[in-house]
Amino acid sequence: MKKQRGNRTNDPGKKRDPISADSRLNEIEHLLAANARVQMDAARQANSELDRDALNDDLKNNPDAERILFRAMIDQVPDYLFVKDTKSRFVIANRAVAADVGRTPDELIGLTDFDLHETQHARKFYADEQNIILTGKPLIDLEDCIHDPEGQEKWFATSKVPLRDSQNRVIGLVGVCRDITDRKRAERQMHHMALHDSLTGLPNRTLFMDRIAQGMLHSDRTGHQVSVIFIDLDNFKTVNDSHGHSAGDSLLKVVADRMVAAVRASDTVARLGGDEFVILLVDHDNATEADLNRIRQAIAEPVLINGQSFRVTGSLGLAEYPGDGADAETLLLNADIAMYQAKANGRDNFQYYNRDIDAAASERRRLCDHLPGALANNEFSLLYQPQVDLDTGRVFAVETLLRWNQPELGNIPPDKFIPLAEESGLIVPLGNWVLRQACRQNKAWQDAGLSPITVSVNVSARQLCEKGWADEVTAILHDTGLEARYLELEVTESMLMRDVDQAIAVMRQLQHLGVNFAIDDFGTGYSSLSALKSLPVARLKIDRSFITNLTDDPDDQNIARAIISLGQKLHMRVIAEGVETPEQLAFLRENQCDEVQGYYFSKPVRTDDIAGLLRSGSVPLPEFGPAPGR
Repeated sequence: MKKQRGNRTNDPGKKRDPISADSRLNEIEHLLAANARVQMDAARQANSELDRDALNDDLKNNPDAERILFRAMIDQVPDYLFVKDTKSRFVIANRAVAADVGRTPDELIGLTDFDLHETQHARKFYADEQNIILTGKPLIDLEDCIHDPEGQEKWFATSKVPLRDSQNRVIGLVGVCRDITDRKRAERQMHHMALHDSLTGLPNRTLFMDRIAQGMLHSDRTGHQVSVIFIDLDNFKTVNDSHGHSAGDSLLKVVADRMVAAVRASDTVARLGGDEFVILLVDHDNATEADLNRIRQAIAEPVLINGQSFRVTGSLGLAEYPGDGADAETLLLNADIAMYQAKANGRDNFQYYNRDIDAAASERRRLCDHLPGALANNEFSLLYQPQVDLDTGRVFAVETLLRWNQPELGNIPPDKFIPLAEESGLIVPLGNWVLRQACRQNKAWQDAGLSPITVSVNVSARQLCEKGWADEVTAILHDTGLEARYLELEVTESMLMRDVDQAIAVMRQLQHLGVNFAIDDFGTGYSSLSALKSLPVARLKIDRSFITNLTDDPDDQNIARAIISLGQKLHMRVIAEGVETPEQLAFLRENQCDEVQGYYFSKPVRTDDIAGLLRSGSVPLPEFGPAPGR
């Protein structure tokens, strides 16, 4: 240990009076006379194997023997032991005290804490000790923090009691200190863990709610708004399911750091759990679109983990104090409601809270409450929409469409409950139920002597990335008896692009069995041609958004022509969905689209209606003149 630089007096404004050697020794002897014999009695009793006669003879023949034995005893104690006089000067100190300040025990005699510690600490020690001496009241287990000569923080639990002579006069004090630095560090770590997320190190919900409350008080004084941004990572569960929790954890830490970097130091980024984060913006007039877009773009940047690139997006909801909530819980709830509205609007966007979305949020909560039990309660059913060959008019396939009839809420549109099932993970058992029912029904049509057709089933990203899902499909085909070539799985373009390698691996495993694949909603995602040509896909499905205004919108016409041409060059068949008018049908036929599906031929119908179509063999196709524009 290094010695402290310089000496300080016990009164910063005065010099310490010199102490003569004789007066110092007299005071030492006076104090030792009061307590050394007590210590010796304890030492004699503790050393049962000691030759007591020899000890007594030694003490009689050597006046310094008691002091030597006392010194040896206290130096073995790991705690800090010391005796001070009425002026708070050290009279006795064991080796632990001396070593801590870089001195020998003898060098401490006559010094005060002003000679050893910073002035602010020395003043406190001196005030406490003078109070003990004046009042005679002990000070027990007081926790003190000091800095050692190397600047390191150290904590002590200190007890100081008055030292009295034979006439009960206070002649000094005895102190015992125990180093509790490790304990305080552990307590500090536990406190940090209680208020912070263990994975990212960000504040947790408890600390964040306190920060909101403090921000509101500050807002009341300054008039500045407080904004709460609720963030949910889109499709994060897919990363966890397909690549394991280690990859997911690494992704969360990177995204957390990026969000912190995207806001000011005075703002707070917290993790509530899972893939949910919240941000508190303070001392600003209002959160701008630029603020929200900066956060959203920071989340969406690709993340490289173990040589593999991952990309997630974020749905953001914003609520502001005081307009959107008068307390922390309400403000956070309304930001959460706005976030779910962002998800409902297609994800990877932000929404401001307003009263109008409360109704939508209430509906969402009701659906979330009923959805988990819907499958067990047989509330789901399937409809089928025929797909027609444009050359022959033959119904060669049907698409399976899921419907939910909730006894209390009525018929729930798929675009309302499918996203909820995706988020909750229920899409996996629900999707497998749809697959099993569709395969069973197709086999039933074949057993009834009807012409074999393909049944097309939509697959979610969660299913495709589910471990062992290919084996699940194989088991369903085996259980239902349907040949794999009569099953087609539809996957969306955007879903494939999340993890092309994982998708290809699963698709090829199932293609080896004979299962066919189609890319649904083609043209709405961002697939690259290099990825597209490597996928084991037999059909491209033009999204209905390009068909609705096909006869009036030149852009939609050009996109449709490009997709048809691309499919032909890649040796894929092309089907257009959402065909409702003869004009749309004429355009598609003129541009050599292979297949169509839509209300022009049939709305989604039940199994008996499909059986009737199959018995008829085909649907009538109108005679067309020249295509529009020619």
